[in-house]
Amino acid sequence: MTIKHKVTLACVAAAVCLTLSAELHAGHTNALLIAEMDGREEVGDDPTKRLVGDPNGKGIGYVFGVDGDETTLCYSLIVNNIQLVPVGEGMMAHIHEGQRDANGPVVAVLAGPEDGNAADCLTEGETGKFPTEEVGIVQRILNNPSDFYINIHNPEFPAGAIRANLSNTLMNDDHEHTHDTAAAAGEPSAPMNLSASVYSRSALELFWDRSTDDGQVLMYEVYRDNLLIANVQGNSYFDDSLSSGTTYSYEVVAIDDDNQPSERSTAIDATTF
Repeated sequence: MTIKHKVTLACVAAAVCLTLSAELHAGHTNALLIAEMDGREEVGDDPTKRLVGDPNGKGIGYVFGVDGDETTLCYSLIVNNIQLVPVGEGMMAHIHEGQRDANGPVVAVLAGPEDGNAADCLTEGETGKFPTEEVGIVQRILNNPSDFYINIHNPEFPAGAIRANLSNTLMNDDHEHTHDTAAAAGEPSAPMNLSASVYSRSALELFWDRSTDDGQVLMYEVYRDNLLIANVQGNSYFDDSLSSGTTYSYEVVAIDDDNQPSERSTAIDATTF
């Protein structure tokens, strides 16, 4: 776990503990779920439009249960580089049911992080907190995190500014991770349909189709002229460190949750103005 995660977890604990009643049991038996949100994870209705969320937006969400209470779900949200407005003016946050690359219904209503952060605990039966009124929805979220995603909405991006599916995997800055199942049998598919949009003399953006895997694809490695230049979670990369009138060659590799790399994508060349 990184120092960043350690500090954030301390903030989560301090914020959420204030909302718990004295009758709830303290303990350590609950897994901490994480959602590392990004605008590039948003999914639009038009599959040809690859970037529909906030391109600069980032965020992190933590979700966990409470010992002795199977119907209560606690969370903390921290967001950066997105439009912040009061909740009454369109700031919203939800847990949706849906796989990555798909949109799904709201199953839990969270507090909109209008000040850049929010934390609370929700209990089944509370008015308006779990719109489907499904009995056992809390345990279903906790036991099947990858089937659910956190989505942050604002007036600039009403359909969603940043999102990410939940996971019980924490990655560190060297991209090491823990995984509680046996190693997956297959490597992820190679990223397909790599393309580039050149914006200026020094900047362009790469896009590609997301890879598939029998587990989860956690990140992509971006290579420029055969050198690794970035690791990203979404299926695009903005490169603004280029020289004018120069041709660059790019390739992308997918990495799954068992640290298995895909084959490299087909290389493409892009020339700045």
